[in-house]
Amino acid sequence: MKKFIIKTVLFGVLFFVFDKIFIVFIAISPSKEIDKRLELLINGKINKEIVVIGSSRGARNIIASELEMKTHHSAYNLSYPGSDIEFHEFIVRTLVKFNKAPKIILLSMDYPIEFLPDSILNFRLDRLYPLVKYNYINDELVSRGEKNKVMSYLFALHRMNKANFDISQKKFTDLDTLFADGSMPISFQKKGKNWTPSTAFKKYKAVNELKVKRESFRKIIAICKQKNIKLVLVFPPLFDSMDMKFKERVLQLAGSNIDFYEYNDENPIYKNKDYFYDRTHLKNNGALLFSDELANHLNSIKF
Repeated sequence: MKKFIIKTVLFGVLFFVFDKIFIVFIAISPSKEIDKRLELLINGKINKEIVVIGSSRGARNIIASELEMKTHHSAYNLSYPGSDIEFHEFIVRTLVKFNKAPKIILLSMDYPIEFLPDSILNFRLDRLYPLVKYNYINDELVSRGEKNKVMSYLFALHRMNKANFDISQKKFTDLDTLFADGSMPISFQKKGKNWTPSTAFKKYKAVNELKVKRESFRKIIAICKQKNIKLVLVFPPLFDSMDMKFKERVLQLAGSNIDFYEYNDENPIYKNKDYFYDRTHLKNNGALLFSDELANHLNSIKF
């Protein structure tokens, strides 16, 4: 029995020492990321007056530098392709925790899946794991049930993900090239798309909404009210028409005194495929036009 205890203790000590080797991978991971925005965010480096939050439609359709030039207020884009409203709430919460609160947050709304269960949009855990050396990031993973708090503080291996073992330098893709203002406009059109105009649209059904997504939306609104940030809900252009019940539902959940900007569905530009990457994302020429319209709206309101 005594020998078993000694062997067990010795194994534990050896494993504990061996585990610390992997701290090197945790330390190196952030430097290999090409998208530095989240690390800049938690280090208090995103102090802008206008901040864009959203998924790929926020990243591609709204060019922060164009807003900055037209409004004369500093702007930055913190939209992440494939991210959902829960991730957006995390970004807003992190923004105000470590940085000076912006004057305006532009929240890009995703029709029709903003509050619905969907496999396209999710909480971007892959953006968190390269930064697990930061306790704030690890605590977020713990709160989401991805890690055990005690184990993640004791053992580097428990804190890690397979992504941390990839210490090669990451590179931008043609689709996800990040500009200096945080935006990701696209200069080309997706091949093989059918551009036949559609007269039908998906009917929005609020009964299918997830409570956790509605709560994340409400948390964003609450943070903005608490920090005296003007929240503007943005409905970006679509090649096909949007069910107005979706907009009505968003505004119903948002409550009173929430500003919004909706693209002009009658504008022929937004029926011209030459301004679109695909049916739900603009190309950079369309993004410039929409950003200019959005800037004009911002110039018309007080902030």
